[in-house]
Amino acid sequence: MIANLYNVLIGLALVYVAVLEPALTEHRPIFFLAAAASMFVAAWIARRSDHHPWQNNVNLVLAVLLAAETALRFRDPSLAAFWGPFSVGVVVAILALWAALYRPTAPTAGE
Repeated sequence: MIANLYNVLIGLALVYVAVLEPALTEHRPIFFLAAAASMFVAAWIARRSDHHPWQNNVNLVLAVLLAAETALRFRDPSLAAFWGPFSVGVVVAILALWAALYRPTAPTAGE
């Protein structure tokens, strides 16, 4: 659950940087690589404790997608400077919060 909440914070940070402070990462795309690596590790850890690990499987794929997009940004800095981090941040934050909060009810003895 803590790893999921950490991924929520990473997702919110990506959205914040994409929307309100794009100058922070304009010439330093290494921030996105660090975010992708920490998102991947947190999703990998969270998979083990979740009831349904599909949310974190998607977050793993999104971390790899963010890293690939960032690698392309080293060649062309203007490439997807807004929509890539914004969309990954929104989806990761929503799925990680869902995974953190979702706990199915245990079946009762009569069922």
